[in-house]
Amino acid sequence: PTPEGGAVPAVFAGGAGVLAAQAIKRVREVHWLEELGIPEAIWVFEVEKFGPLVVAMDSHGRSLYKELSVQVEKNMEAIRARIRGK
Repeated sequence: PTPEGGAVPAVFAGGAGVLAAQAIKRVREVHWLEELGIPEAIWVFEVEKFGPLVVAMDSHGRSLYKELSVQVEKNMEAIRARIRGK
């Protein structure tokens, strides 16, 4: 959480779920478990040495995923143009 009371989504790199699981020491709270089910419930963990993480969206609303998607599309257009001989 930020000092203003917000939060910043952060993620482990793909394939690093085992590292995340090993850092969880205990479950402190679970919210909306019955309503949402296990995968979608809000889990509050006590963790130790949790990370490194990648900030997926910053406090200004910039999304790493959106920026990567735009860059991938530009790269794909360049590759298609080269294949077509342009």
